[in-house]
Amino acid sequence: MRMLRYFLLSSTILLSALSVTAQERDGKESEEKPISFSFNGIAASADLFGFANSLLSDYTSGEVAIEANFGNRIYPTAEFGYGWCDATDETTAIRYKTSAPYYRVGVNYNFSTTREKPDPDYSIFAIGRIAWTNCRYDVDTPPIIDPVWGGSTTLELNDVKGSAMWAEVGVGVRVKIAKNFHMGWSIRYKARINQKKASNSQMWYIPGYGINQSTCFGGTYNLIYEIPFK
Repeated sequence: MRMLRYFLLSSTILLSALSVTAQERDGKESEEKPISFSFNGIAASADLFGFANSLLSDYTSGEVAIEANFGNRIYPTAEFGYGWCDATDETTAIRYKTSAPYYRVGVNYNFSTTREKPDPDYSIFAIGRIAWTNCRYDVDTPPIIDPVWGGSTTLELNDVKGSAMWAEVGVGVRVKIAKNFHMGWSIRYKARINQKKASNSQMWYIPGYGINQSTCFGGTYNLIYEIPFK
């Protein structure tokens, strides 16, 4: 009988404790703060990959960017770059040359953050961009033999106007390396939306996009500086 009273008393105390814990948890959940999108400052960055690639490739680009930080979650971003190309096809010996600025606007979304404490030191981003460029290009061909009348001629197109627009989606990672400094990289899938073609040629390389095809991949490796803002 004594054991039964002890068991009932223990059960009552345990149930009371569980009830109080559940009420406290429900109270905390009800008091949970809404997600904040307050303005946290701006940052500037430079793409190191593009500058380094210029030493290894006949075509590349370099760019800088500026972004705003809202709640360590949403980062509206504008990117400004310059692409250049001076390449000769090994098979056809056709030379293509161009250089022009390009522009991108869009947003990064930090989906690795938490509601309780967004972490500005380490982030995983989803990336979305709309980009465009206007350029002029030159095309030179080797001597072309006339199969009927003989003789040869060359084709030289200079200062041909071209333009293109494309979309980019991708993912990126960013980590803090020192006070106000971050390193980050991104991988992007690019899809051409439209392009302007000349009557006798089209762009072989699109500044900021790459080789002119319907889709392609690209990447960046950025050094980022957070501008102190209070």
